[in-house]
Amino acid sequence: MNTLYVHIGTTKTGTTAIQSFCIDNQEILNAKGYYYPLFPYRYTAVSERRNAHFLIAEDYAGRGGLFREGMDRIVELFQTYPNVILSDEGIWSAHYEQRMGMWKALRKESREHGFEVKIIVYLRRQDTYLISGWNQMVKSGFSEGAVTSWNDYAGDRTVVNKMNYGTRLKKLADMWGRENIKVRRFEPKRFVNGSIYADFLQNIDLELTDEYHIEQSVRNVRLAGNTHEIQRVLNGLPNMNYTYHGFFRRALLAYADVSGEQYPCEMFSKEEAQEFMGRFEEENRMVSDLFFDGEDLFEMNWKDIPKWEKDNPYMQDDMVRFIGACFMQLIDENKKLKGEVKELKKMIRHPLHAIGKKSKKK
Repeated sequence: MNTLYVHIGTTKTGTTAIQSFCIDNQEILNAKGYYYPLFPYRYTAVSERRNAHFLIAEDYAGRGGLFREGMDRIVELFQTYPNVILSDEGIWSAHYEQRMGMWKALRKESREHGFEVKIIVYLRRQDTYLISGWNQMVKSGFSEGAVTSWNDYAGDRTVVNKMNYGTRLKKLADMWGRENIKVRRFEPKRFVNGSIYADFLQNIDLELTDEYHIEQSVRNVRLAGNTHEIQRVLNGLPNMNYTYHGFFRRALLAYADVSGEQYPCEMFSKEEAQEFMGRFEEENRMVSDLFFDGEDLFEMNWKDIPKWEKDNPYMQDDMVRFIGACFMQLIDENKKLKGEVKELKKMIRHPLHAIGKKSKKK
């Protein structure tokens, strides 16, 4: 039977790396009977790598539009490839009506066209999920909550409810069957051979071999120390646009590691993180019982470092670094522009010089 693999996230669990890997190794996957389709649909702030986004882009999923076009393409692909892979971390985060409408429509498609659906999800421990998500939102700068303070974000029930893993996975298991839900923990030491790529391939019944190409990974620099707070405040400037935001972000990321080394801290204190995780004890136990034979879902270890405070003694140093990084960036850009102007002058002067020589000969 043909199989549609749907990788649904969660966010901040290596989804971009997995999507890029599938695109980079399309020919190898094709030879093994797998296809990772790229659709022509484009959505604001959504990369084309996220090829499953059409599943949740319309509230009328299953009643036409891009959902219908996308599913027709998948059914067509099944005539050549027995396995099709879709991926989009937004599926896990989508609101309830979107998710349930999508799953019901997808179940209807699978029955009508005779293919099975297997769902792959990676889970991150909830406290690190929350911190990483907030950091990314602030760094990105243009989401609705890019100016949201950490305390407000951590207290947002809509955000926190996304981490009720047990409730959500049980609904999926009830709909698709537990055997069709592949749950993985986003902890590198739990990955197959320590590799997210090997781990993902195993979930689609393949094995990572030397024939696959893995691009040299670029470390996703994280805002650390005080840089996240400086970025968050800048996000609220009037008339902020992509150009300004990109300039400020580059300046902040240029010294984020230095700030983090001078002021190693976390958004939760150790005690707050333990209390926060206590809220999910029942949810996580549900997941461990359903998918891991009762084994603890996550390791409960925390770094014993201080909680970030806005009035910390390192903020002044980081503001000086920020101003310096901005000026350094301006100097570099000015130097580049001067070089380009110099080259343009050469291009203009040389033709005129040649014309002058010809006039003298005449």
